Amino acid sequence: MAGNRPPSNGFANAAMDMLIARSGGREAPPTILIVEDDPAVRRSLLLLLQGRGFAANAWSSAGPALAEAARAAPDCLIADYRLESSDGIAMLGALRAQGWDGPAILISAYPSWELSARAREAGFALVLEKPLREHMLVDAVTRLTRSGAHRQALDP
Repeated sequence: MAGNRPPSNGFANAAMDMLIARSGGREAPPTILIVEDDPAVRRSLLLLLQGRGFAANAWSSAGPALAEAARAAPDCLIADYRLESSDGIAMLGALRAQGWDGPAILISAYPSWELSARAREAGFALVLEKPLREHMLVDAVTRLTRSGAHRQALDP
């Protein structure tokens, strides 16, 4: 695919090749839907994932995020467990009711074995504890957005 692009400078071609490689050979990078009510965490996640070549969108609550997902299905969901008007598990349930079957990561500042069990039962591939380790999140999103990888849960 890289050979089909018009000539450009070497840096631009290398950056495009990196994005294509990260997206499993597709021209468009994987889309990530982030739902996090804490503005600082939401912005940090958005900048981190965009900086790593993902097409990320972030919302502070489930309602607008569900509307966005209905317009354009994301390749992966990252949802906080505690949201102002809902929670991440209910959010994933609503997405599944819309027919979305993509991979999802639950993040929480209050993890527990019970929460992890509920999250896995609801269909989350992974539960990550806040504060997040950037490399763990990026690695998980990369693995989950590869074709078919979301069918199996990931171990942290």
